[in-house]
Amino acid sequence: EVTELYVQLAKKHGLTPTQLALGFVRDRPFMTSSIIGATSLEQLKEDLDVYALPRPLPPEVLSGVEDIFKRYKDPSTL
Repeated sequence: EVTELYVQLAKKHGLTPTQLALGFVRDRPFMTSSIIGATSLEQLKEDLDVYALPRPLPPEVLSGVEDIFKRYKDPSTL
């Protein structure tokens, strides 16, 4: 359920779920690196394309992530 909300948010803003996740991590000031795991050239391109996205992600994307997080702070309890 929560995953689907993030997928919908990504699609709404023209992103893939991977781009949403990596873009969010990229924009956190306390994060110094992110680890990607690509098993194909297509996945690697998708991962690297994140760094061509606007920095930071648009406010409406970030507020969407925040809204979902506030509703489902601990998805392991669902």
